[in-house]
Amino acid sequence: MSLLTTSVVKAFSVLSIFVWLFSCHTSENKYEQITGQAQGTTFKIIYSTPEKVDVSNSIDSLFEAIDQSMSLWVEESLISQVNSSSDSIPVDSHFINVFLKSQELFHQSKGAFDPTVGPLLSAWGLARKKDLPLPTETKIDSLKELIGLNQFQLKGNILYKSNTKAEIDFNAIAQGYTVDVIAEYLESLNATDYLIEVGGELRSKGHNATGNSWKVGIEKPIFNSGAETNELQTIVNLDNSALATSGSYRKFVELDGKKYSHTIDPKTGKPVDHQMLSVSVIAATAMEADGYATMFMVLGEEKAIDFARKKGLLIQCISEEKGELRVSYSPGFEEIMAE
Repeated sequence: MSLLTTSVVKAFSVLSIFVWLFSCHTSENKYEQITGQAQGTTFKIIYSTPEKVDVSNSIDSLFEAIDQSMSLWVEESLISQVNSSSDSIPVDSHFINVFLKSQELFHQSKGAFDPTVGPLLSAWGLARKKDLPLPTETKIDSLKELIGLNQFQLKGNILYKSNTKAEIDFNAIAQGYTVDVIAEYLESLNATDYLIEVGGELRSKGHNATGNSWKVGIEKPIFNSGAETNELQTIVNLDNSALATSGSYRKFVELDGKKYSHTIDPKTGKPVDHQMLSVSVIAATAMEADGYATMFMVLGEEKAIDFARKKGLLIQCISEEKGELRVSYSPGFEEIMAE
């Protein structure tokens, strides 16, 4: 949202854990279910088609195709070639789709959403992982010269970069895109109902096996560096839409009693300095929800709510104030909360 192998975690900000509250428990079960591991995380897909179809092999092929396009952990992937090359590179349709959406979000956010921020993430992340000193102002300034999606230009299917050392990391958006690709595939099979989850990014259509809306839970953002699931903060009805959550409460640097968020502001080159711990976004597509969630973690609660109100997005922000959690919503979000 980093991406695409079993050893990778979300780099821009850690996804909340979503709990499937209603699944497939009826005597006449028309739903199929597949689960597995991909893209450094787990996935779960529940779906119903007019004729029962086993989609396991096709889903594996989709994961592999997206890995070959955008995985930084696949040496020969397109994105690895882009990052290591000083020349223009032809890219595939998956890469183009994600690049164009990233470019749109980059301009909408005035640079708050920026998939070239990887060098700064690495600098701050290494300080956390290897117990190194935090990066100096000099180091930050030097790395900021590599930051900016405007250093890349797409003409047709050819990607050019003006700074040969600049790199792209689609972590903040590609997992959501993967969910959309799977949804499009299920749509091609005339799927009437489905709920798709990859690494916490979700997209739904229709109803669950009880005939009701799909219901999913959003985790309470309690600081927790482990894999344990926190208790739920909110349960929502997910009707023909997508949901993604980003947060800073699992990955952080703590020095001298101060927590440094793993969400980096591309403009300052430093961790964001606000009290928002997580934001959940509901949008038409999982790629949009994923990208907006990352953007909002950079912008903070006030700007996120204002942006969501103007764009008609449904979002939930959870912030910490004097040791207590404070929850705020954009107009309309509370209407989709399950009672």
